Amino acid sequence: MTKPETEIPPNLDDRDDQVLTLRESECTYLTIANELGMETATLARKGYLRALKRRSPEEQEILRRLELRRFDALAAHIASRQDLDEPEIDRRLATVDLLRRELLSN
Repeated sequence: MTKPETEIPPNLDDRDDQVLTLRESECTYLTIANELGMETATLARKGYLRALKRRSPEEQEILRRLELRRFDALAAHIASRQDLDEPEIDRRLATVDLLRRELLSN
């Protein structure tokens, strides 16, 4: 049986800090989730956002810029894919836009 996503581990801050560290080393959210035993990449992304909130405003700005660059690279890669049809490319690009908005509103 799997844990529900709403269950909060006792060492959440420590794990979130690990997520942020791994993300800074260019790991994907899926890789981070696998590395830390999380069930989904979404949980890793949420951990990143929580860890980001605990940083100083100056550090938050730097980390946001780095993350936005990663999102820009991801969007460029998606847009250049020849193996995907237009609706799938549009769907994936919309997801990247959602990730950007979530990062900036955090």
